[in-house]
Amino acid sequence: MTDVLMEEGAYRGVSKIGSSPPSCEHKCYGCTPCEAIQVPSTSRRRTHLRVQYANYEPESWKCKCGPSLYSP
Repeated sequence: MTDVLMEEGAYRGVSKIGSSPPSCEHKCYGCTPCEAIQVPSTSRRRTHLRVQYANYEPESWKCKCGPSLYSP
């Protein structure tokens, strides 16, 4: 019975993979609606990824209002 409780405890608090959206309140300088979106990260560094990571595309969170993007 103790093993079952330990296993259940190990999974407690884990509900999803990845980061959660930031609060975009007061980030769009009065523009509404200001909403959190995920955008591809733009890195100018050249990275050499192994074959198993070839489909990995990092993303980051931005606050968007109309066509404008703001940092959260």
